Amino acid sequence: MSEVLNCIDAGSENCPCFLAVTGDCLTCSRLQGKDFCDCHWRGVCIYNEFIQGNCNVNNPRKDFEADIVKTKFYKDDLVVFVLNVGKGFALKASIPGTYLFIKGRGSNHFYDVPISVMRSDIEKGQVHLAIKIISSKTKALLLEKEKFVVRGPYRNGIQGISQIIRNKAPNQRVLIVAKGIGIAPGILTSKFLNHKRIVDITIDTEKISKDLISDYLESDSTHPSDGNIEEGIVRYVSLSEQSSMEVIESLMQKNRYDSVIILTSDYYTESIVKLAKRTLPEADLAISNNFHLCCGEGLCGSCSFDLAGGNTIKMCKCQLTGDEVFRYNPTT
Repeated sequence: MSEVLNCIDAGSENCPCFLAVTGDCLTCSRLQGKDFCDCHWRGVCIYNEFIQGNCNVNNPRKDFEADIVKTKFYKDDLVVFVLNVGKGFALKASIPGTYLFIKGRGSNHFYDVPISVMRSDIEKGQVHLAIKIISSKTKALLLEKEKFVVRGPYRNGIQGISQIIRNKAPNQRVLIVAKGIGIAPGILTSKFLNHKRIVDITIDTEKISKDLISDYLESDSTHPSDGNIEEGIVRYVSLSEQSSMEVIESLMQKNRYDSVIILTSDYYTESIVKLAKRTLPEADLAISNNFHLCCGEGLCGSCSFDLAGGNTIKMCKCQLTGDEVFRYNPTT
């Protein structure tokens, strides 16, 4: 892998960040303590921004309270919250891979939990969050009835998505494969890409609800039961069955997708990535960021691992290609 690490926040309104203060900037060699510049960054100089900003963090993300305007249960352990966050925040949260940290007002900071944005309604200034109730943090969210404490938006929920967004070639075809709650970032990604691309979605509905999918994806895009392969539609599969992999391979062979976005657990990601690389060797790959995300700022180290050569990858900040993540993620 290249020694150049791409930081998802570089050049954004949140740059320079806390890592610049401690000399751990992922992009700027001067802020890493070197006496020369070899950062390969082509945007506004991060070092200059930091010095001229009196060596302070630029626009640090802060907690704020957001009204809960709607709560809908699809299962006993699957709930969607709609939050009022304002139009400006909703606009920033409309980018694929966006997630927020949320908690109840009465909970301490240990209860912050990262949740992918499923829909961003810019006109209403609202975001929709689908949450699978699993353990202490998510169970605590059910105790809050009026407002959540929100921090964000954070951008790195999907590794490799930046490369796909930047690809402006006409008539691009995209395949999204999602399992379970992975459909939440899949819905946001589909909405964002659908304007200029043909997007097919293949979903394993285990542990979620088809009602949620019908509420958030166009009902007329549902795949007919006869098995015909069509464009821009939703298909339901069971990834635990070999026949589903055969269906996905058939789709890849027929439609020759330019990009494949895989939003599943690591177990299924490995199989689908291998299938995509064999069937569509030129396609851009993106995969869900399944690392443990606890702070989102690259400070706590829970999402880090070291590469040969000494580089430390902070997966809440580093935006790699899907292929790079697959090759260097020790869990795959």
